[in-house]
Amino acid sequence: MEEENVVKKAQGSYLTGIIGAIIGGLIATIPWVLMYVYGGMMLSILATLIAAGEFYGYKLLKGKMSKGLPAILMVLALVIVTVATLVVIPGLLIQKEGLNVSIANIEKLYSNKEFSTAIAKDFVISVVFTILGASIITTNIKKQLANKEEGKEIKLDLNNTEETLKMKKEAIELVKPIFVKYEAISKEKTMMKEEVLAEIEVENQNAKQVFNYLKQSGIVRKYKGKYYYSEENENKQINPKKNATWKKVLGIVVVLIILLVIVAAILDNTVKTDVDYNDGKVSFKMSEDWIVAEDSEENQWGFYRYINTFPVQNTENLQDYSAYPAAIGVYYDVIDENISSIEDIKSNVQKSIENSEDKADETNYDISKTSENYDLLKVKILYRTYPEELWYYYYILNGDNLTCITAHSFSLADQEEMEKEADKLVNSFKWM
Repeated sequence: MEEENVVKKAQGSYLTGIIGAIIGGLIATIPWVLMYVYGGMMLSILATLIAAGEFYGYKLLKGKMSKGLPAILMVLALVIVTVATLVVIPGLLIQKEGLNVSIANIEKLYSNKEFSTAIAKDFVISVVFTILGASIITTNIKKQLANKEEGKEIKLDLNNTEETLKMKKEAIELVKPIFVKYEAISKEKTMMKEEVLAEIEVENQNAKQVFNYLKQSGIVRKYKGKYYYSEENENKQINPKKNATWKKVLGIVVVLIILLVIVAAILDNTVKTDVDYNDGKVSFKMSEDWIVAEDSEENQWGFYRYINTFPVQNTENLQDYSAYPAAIGVYYDVIDENISSIEDIKSNVQKSIENSEDKADETNYDISKTSENYDLLKVKILYRTYPEELWYYYYILNGDNLTCITAHSFSLADQEEMEKEADKLVNSFKWM
C-alpha cells in the first residue's frame, strides 16, 4: 500500500504543476514585455522563453508528466501573453508617461482609436509568435512523452541530442568504411559521389539521403567536385560534450545581448534630460517631458504634462477636469514703482487671495532665496472641493525685474511631482 502511494506521489499533480507553470511563464514573460515597452519591438525568440519558463515551473512544482502537458503549456502561454499584451503592456505604457496606472486610465487609453488599433495588430502578432515559440517546446516534450522509458526524466532538449547522435552514428557506420577502404579521408585523395553510393548495399534505399545528411553535417566534405571523409568533424559531432562549454558560452552571450538591449532601452526611456530655455534676457531649465504650449511668446512660456491624469480625445464633457494636464507658466517683466521688496509682493498677493470669491481650503506663504540668491516668494493654494485645484505661485525679484512662475493642476495627486519640477525650474532661473 505504501509503495502505491509513493508511485502516485511520483506521478505528480496537475494543480501544483499548473501553478508552477503560471509562475514560470509570468517570470519568463518579463523580457518580452520590457522589450515591447522600452525597446518598441517583439522578438519571437522571447516567445519561446515563455513556454520554456512554464515547463520548468511545471516541473519544479512536481506537475504530472502526461500526454496532456503540451496542451497545458500552449493554453497557458496564450493566456499569459494575452494578459501581458492587453493589460500589462498598456499599464506600463501609462506608467512610462509618468501617469498613475489605474483601470480608468487603461480604459481611456483604449478609447484612443489609434492605440486600440495598434495594440490589436500587435496582439495578433503576439499570438502567432507565441504559438510558433511554444510549439518548439511542446513538440519536443510531446516526442519525449511518446517514447518515454520507465524512470526516464523528461528534459527540455531542443537539440534532440540523443536522437541526432543516433542518426549520425548509423549513417557513419554505413558510409565511413567505404571512404576508409579507398583512403579518401583527406583532400589529397577523394571519391566521386556515385562511387560511394555504388559501394553502399543495394537494399539500402536511403543511400542518397544518408550521404546528403553527412554532407550537410560537414562530416563528408566536398573538394574540387569530389568528396572525402573528415574524421576531425566526426569527432567534434560525435563527442558533443567537448563543445558543450562553447554552446553554453554562446547561449550566455545571446542572453546577455538581449538583456543589454532591454536595459539600454529602459534607460533611454526613463532617464530624463533637461532642456535649456534662453531668450537672451533670462534662462532656465525644464525636463524634456514637459511640452511647450503653442501660445508661448516673447517674455513668457507655457508648458504642460499629464502626470496623474490621462488625455481624453474628442470628449464632449467639458466638465471632465481629469482630461486637463498639469501646466507650468513662466512670465517676466519690469516692476512698477509701488513694489520695492519681496514683502510688498507678498502683501499684494495676500490681499488679492483674501478678496477672491473662491475661498481656498489651504494657503501657504514662504519667503526665501533661490539658488542664484534672488528674493523668492512661494505661494501654495489648494481647493479640495469640486473641482479640485492645486496652484503654486513663485515670485522671483531681482532689482527692478520680477518673474512670476505658476504651476497648476486639477489633480491634487500631482502635488509632489509638480512642486518638485517647479522648484527645480525656479532654482535654475537666471537673469542674463
